[in-house]
Amino acid sequence: MFEYRCNLCGATEPAATKAEARAVRAAHRDEFHGPDEIVEVGRMRFVDLPREQKIATVVVALVLLVGGLIRFG
Repeated sequence: MFEYRCNLCGATEPAATKAEARAVRAAHRDEFHGPDEIVEVGRMRFVDLPREQKIATVVVALVLLVGGLIRFG
């Protein structure tokens, strides 16, 4: 015996087999939460990062550059 439990709303429904539980899940999602969709998002650019992450990225790059110059320069 199986049981489908929705992580979004907490609904539960018994199912006799795993395949039936998957069918119950699909029907529940479509009826109560709307169908899932896959969307294409644009690539993230450096300018899209928050200021703190930009600063951290530049600092790490500078540390690596200086470390490389000290070691190999």
